[in-house]
Amino acid sequence: MSNPVPQPVLDLVIRAQSRQPLGADVAPESWTSSTDTHRAEHYSNKNERLEIDFSVQRAVFPLSQTIDTRIFEIAPGSRNERHKHAHESLFFVLEGQGEVLVGEEWSPVKAGDLAFVPRWIMHQTRNTSTTDSLRVLAITDFGFTSAVLGDYDRRTRLSHSGQDAG
Repeated sequence: MSNPVPQPVLDLVIRAQSRQPLGADVAPESWTSSTDTHRAEHYSNKNERLEIDFSVQRAVFPLSQTIDTRIFEIAPGSRNERHKHAHESLFFVLEGQGEVLVGEEWSPVKAGDLAFVPRWIMHQTRNTSTTDSLRVLAITDFGFTSAVLGDYDRRTRLSHSGQDAG
């Protein structure tokens, strides 16, 4: 028995096959983002006992269909939650230094470094500085994965008692 393809996935395929550009009539400021525009608070968590202290902002690009961009910031000496999710992630370290756990391996990162996180693998990021924040740009295929799985984001976070959090 085959699973039917979800309509949002079909919509993405139809749009790609049309070879028509998105947003030809959209204002130029829709294509760029700065610290003052196109940002939306997305998620944060703080738990002193677990040394968790981070926040996530989404860089909002209204016409993006598959790519999702987020900037997360981890306080000095802190970390985000250990978690997993259905989307792939590419982390670009903007500022600071830290370590990224992918599976069971920690890797050091600093400004200018990239780290890749495959879908459904446990991962975590921690700030190894005691004085400076760690800022990371995360680029994901959240839009595509959401088209396939529906609204799964809350199910992956510990603070929401997410069933997929691990």
